[in-house]
Amino acid sequence: MDSLQVDARDPQLYLHGQIWVTIDGYDFPERNWTDSPLSFLGSFRAAIRKAVVTGEEADFYFWEGAYFVKIVPRSGGVDIFAVHDIDPDEGGPVEASCVSTLDELGRLYQTEISRLMTWAQKRQEMELLRFLARILPLPELD
Repeated sequence: MDSLQVDARDPQLYLHGQIWVTIDGYDFPERNWTDSPLSFLGSFRAAIRKAVVTGEEADFYFWEGAYFVKIVPRSGGVDIFAVHDIDPDEGGPVEASCVSTLDELGRLYQTEISRLMTWAQKRQEMELLRFLARILPLPELD
């Protein structure tokens, strides 16, 4: 969280900093990846929600580069694949994969939002706190 900074407030809030996922010991897209945490977390939330509500596969995206993570629900859990999407028609290689649960993904999401809220509270970033309060709950997992 130390690398985070608010880059813009108008016409919309834009936060920039390090964000990546670690899948089975593999940092994706890479350790210390710099991107838009709010966009990433919003995409992560939407993917979890889609997988819970519809039972269908869902993707969440990094905004800098052609990287995404695919969630594939199955009986008893979800398969997770980190993909470098180098060809829009063919997709790209899977760089890492693991098995988890939607509950665990929801906990990870809520942990990261809570960390971001703590960061915003320390810096009195009220606009960011209001935004995070709106996207924190994942009622589909309750």
